[in-house]
Amino acid sequence: MPRLRLNTWISLLVAVMVVLSLGLALWLFTAQLRDTLEEAQATRVTDLARTLAAEPEVQAALIEELPGADSDLQARIDGLRQALGVDFIVVMDSGSIRLTHPDRERIGRHFQGGDEGRALAGEAYHSRAQGTLGTSIRGFAPVRAADGEVVGAVSVGVTLTSLAPLLADNRRDVILGVLALMVVGGLGARALSRTIKRVLLGLEPHQIARLVEERQAMLASVHEGILAVDREARITLVNPAARRLLAEAGLEAPTPGAAVADYLPNSGLPEVLADGGAGDEQVLDRELDLNGQLVLANRLPIRHRGRVIGAIATFRDKSEVNALAEQLTGVSRYAEALRAATHEFKNQRHVMLGLAQMGELARLRGYLGELADHRVMPGMALVEGVKDPVLAGFLLGKRSEARERGIELEVLLDAPLPELHEATLAHTLVSVLGNLLENAFEAVEGRDERRVTLTLDVDEELVSLHVQDTGDGIDEAVRARLFEPGVSTKGQRRGLGLAAVRERVEAGGGRLAVYSEAGRGTLFEVELPWPQGPVSDEGEG
Repeated sequence: MPRLRLNTWISLLVAVMVVLSLGLALWLFTAQLRDTLEEAQATRVTDLARTLAAEPEVQAALIEELPGADSDLQARIDGLRQALGVDFIVVMDSGSIRLTHPDRERIGRHFQGGDEGRALAGEAYHSRAQGTLGTSIRGFAPVRAADGEVVGAVSVGVTLTSLAPLLADNRRDVILGVLALMVVGGLGARALSRTIKRVLLGLEPHQIARLVEERQAMLASVHEGILAVDREARITLVNPAARRLLAEAGLEAPTPGAAVADYLPNSGLPEVLADGGAGDEQVLDRELDLNGQLVLANRLPIRHRGRVIGAIATFRDKSEVNALAEQLTGVSRYAEALRAATHEFKNQRHVMLGLAQMGELARLRGYLGELADHRVMPGMALVEGVKDPVLAGFLLGKRSEARERGIELEVLLDAPLPELHEATLAHTLVSVLGNLLENAFEAVEGRDERRVTLTLDVDEELVSLHVQDTGDGIDEAVRARLFEPGVSTKGQRRGLGLAAVRERVEAGGGRLAVYSEAGRGTLFEVELPWPQGPVSDEGEG
């Protein structure tokens, strides 16, 4: 069965409510109109009865008992009845015998209805009863003699049948008004349904429900924390990842509707809202301090139809980002070093293959001996004291890269470097050494003396790295800001390597220092905590 569209539901609902409401109002109004009309007629006929009861002619007719169809009183009463627009005027004596009646044949007979007793007792009133002309509204008034004795009564009445045309005229006007209101209500219902549909972006209820379910699942699965505020900077949304990060920072879970400025004074979201109309006010990858825990935050406004209706912030633990970046940097440096080694080996293989094809066996033997004496043996000596295969392979690769670039790389080991059993420490060493050696290589390029010296030392508590080059040195003004992101003497989009080195060293509880003099090169010193336990020399020989 096809679903009804939302605007159809709204139109039907509003139309039905309008019809029911106006129908009930019509019924109530008609009933009230009928009651009001009958009450007005009752008052009118009672007043007419009082007036006629005070007429001397009526009093004389009752005292002298002169009934008759052709009497002067009957003629005068008929004229008054027609002039006043009532259905009957009956004058009766104290025995309820009619002296006048619209139907002359009923004169002299007993009054019908049984409601005249109170009038003959001296009371003026109105009643509703069934008479010879049908159901009517009657007004009664007693007729008194000069001494005050009740000698009869006057009854003036209108039948309900005669009131029907007047009631119908009023009802017709009311019905026309109600129909007009129904038409207006129907048009209003249609306009309302279209407005609601436009506000809901044309979506049907089942589509909205599905989107809400998808939104909840998406927010729960996103690893980044999400915090949203409305136009008044009140918190409207916090996803599970954000709650976890805030809890790790020692903050209580935020309450929806709370002011973000009170909960996170340095969130920056109110500023984004304040600059909402100024153009591109998004803020990306900025550090945010969450109660002492650093996160990387993105902040941008939420727009609807060109108007800012709120702002949203996404943030992620900076330590996770740094760890991932350092691992990627370490892998990149390691891959670069292996590429250089592979390139050097391919060149050597091509030379050997060419000599073999040419039959130059004597020269081939000489070339192999030269490799063993001047290339292979120095390389093996380079990593002889490095027991960790990752670090050893990295150093061999950097040595090949240095040779390709015409740089002399000297590696000095003050003590054998044992195998690293922690992958994190290995990545840290590769990342730090990769950045420092790359900077040193670039510093000596174009110099007459192109030499870079790496000194490694390890004891039970620390591992020390010294990287010294024979470059031009670093200007004092630059050296003071050397480890800030973006600070470099090598052009735009540089200056990130040393900033990463500083962050990693500080995160590991280590120490970083730089010494440089103009024309005398630069020395970087790094100290990192070494895992507790004695240094193992197992496997040397």
